[in-house]
Amino acid sequence: SLFRLMKLLRMTRILRVLRAEVFRDLLTMIQGMVGGFPTLLWAMILFFLVVYISALLFKEFFGKEPAEHVYVNFNTVPRSVLTTFRCAFGDCSDPSGIPIFEHVQKHYGAAASVGYCVFVFTTTIGVMNVIAAIFVESTMASAASLQFMKKEARMNDTNLWNAKVSNLVRLMAEQSGLELKGPMSDYVEDISALRLPAQVIDAVVQMPEGRGALLDLEVDANDHPYLSRILDADND
Repeated sequence: SLFRLMKLLRMTRILRVLRAEVFRDLLTMIQGMVGGFPTLLWAMILFFLVVYISALLFKEFFGKEPAEHVYVNFNTVPRSVLTTFRCAFGDCSDPSGIPIFEHVQKHYGAAASVGYCVFVFTTTIGVMNVIAAIFVESTMASAASLQFMKKEARMNDTNLWNAKVSNLVRLMAEQSGLELKGPMSDYVEDISALRLPAQVIDAVVQMPEGRGALLDLEVDANDHPYLSRILDADND
């Protein structure tokens, strides 16, 4: 229908906007996160296992005796899991704002507090840091892989190479005094006879169109000032 066609055109316009240079970092982050999603999924499973096992232990120790402000937080497995999950992220307090493990120490002694400290240290310093490091590494590797694939696709794009090399040849010919008014194939002999001194190459490199063509051909911008020396090693 017409409505669907208009919606499709709008989505196409949005995709074109997202291809702009200003959105490159945003797209890289999104692609990296998508690539790192399997790692994030495994991280969630690992974290849940740690929380679940700890919650079972807390239920066994603190969910049997009706200790005030303690029993209600560990009397069932779901409730114990929720409390343990909250404590893993630092939100370990009762409705009155008093930390739950203050009550635990009051009713069960210092040994219980030591167990809680071990749990917090293990989850915060151990598990979470490992998960964060692996996720960041996976995300960066995925983003780098996507960038490499894009670069490889550009390098294998014969149409891109033909267009950009033709632009460079045309610019160099014009800088040498040869005006190409028609198809470049009509000037093959004239172009072949051209001599390109360093001054001509430097002039083309300094032109915005020339710099753009070189960048599109993956010629590093740091190499542009030395391009004349590379192409005209004999300085003739």
